[in-house]
Amino acid sequence: MKITILGLGMIGGSIAKTLSGSKNHQILAFDTNQVSISNAIENQSIQGSLESLDNLKRTEYEDSLVIIATPPSITNDILNSLDFLFNSSVTITDTTSTKSSLNKILKKFNFPENIVFSHPVAGSHLSGEINSIEDLFKGKSTILSYHDSVAPIHVNRVMSLWQELGSKVSVLDAELHDQIFAYSSHLPHVVAYALLNTLKGLDQDDLALFSGGGLGEFLRLVSSSPEMWTDIFSMNEKNIAFAIDDLVKSLNILQDKIKNDPKSLRDFLSELKAFKEINY
Repeated sequence: MKITILGLGMIGGSIAKTLSGSKNHQILAFDTNQVSISNAIENQSIQGSLESLDNLKRTEYEDSLVIIATPPSITNDILNSLDFLFNSSVTITDTTSTKSSLNKILKKFNFPENIVFSHPVAGSHLSGEINSIEDLFKGKSTILSYHDSVAPIHVNRVMSLWQELGSKVSVLDAELHDQIFAYSSHLPHVVAYALLNTLKGLDQDDLALFSGGGLGEFLRLVSSSPEMWTDIFSMNEKNIAFAIDDLVKSLNILQDKIKNDPKSLRDFLSELKAFKEINY
C-alpha cells in the first residue's frame, strides 16, 4: 500500500523508519524541511517525496493512506486543505493528542467517511526527524476516534497500520479522549511549567547544588516543544482549565493539612500512596 506521511518529525519519522523494512508498502513523505526529507531518503526510511499536497490528487494515490504527523495547529490547517480527498478512496489519519478541534472541521463537511483520528501515546521531549526511532510505538497504546459515518474499510486500514507498528489499539470518543488526556497528559505538563516558573524566583546555585535527580526528571517535560504545547494547551483549553481547577482544590487541601493537621496529613499521604500502587 502507498503510505504518505505529511510531516517528518519525531512521530512521522518514526513511522517511516518502522515501516521501511516492509515490502508491502511504498513510503512517501511531504515536509517543508528539506533536510528531514533528505535524511529520510538517505536512511532509506522513505522511497520518495511529494512536491506539494496537490500531488495527492493524482490517480496513483487512490486507495492509499495519508498520515498527518504535524503539530496540532498545522494538522488543522492541513486537514482543511485536504478537502478534495474527503469521501474518496484515500484514508486520512493524524497523530495529534487533541481531537475536538479536528472534529469541528469534519462537522463542517458533514463528517467524511474516510477520516479516522489516531493518537499514538508515544514520543519524548525531543523533536525532529533526527530524533525519530524505529519501533517507537511497539507495546504503546494508540487511540482511534472516528464518527459513525466512517466506512469500515478506512477504520480497518488505520487499525492495521498501528498494529503493524506494534501498538495496542483502542477506540475512544473524540470528546472523551480530550477530557481524559487533559488530566493524564496535559495537566502534568502544566504542572511542570508552573513548578519551573516558581523555581525561577529562587537562588539557582542553591537549587542546582541541593536538588535531587527527581526534580530534573520531572522538569524534563518542559524540554518539549513550546510550539507544540502552546497548540495543545490552546486547543484543549476548556478541559485543561477544569483539570487545573481540580488541581488547585487538591493543592488547597494539601496546604491546609500541612499547616493545621499533621496526623490527617499522614493519613492523606498514605491513602494516596496506596491508591498509586494499585492504579499506577
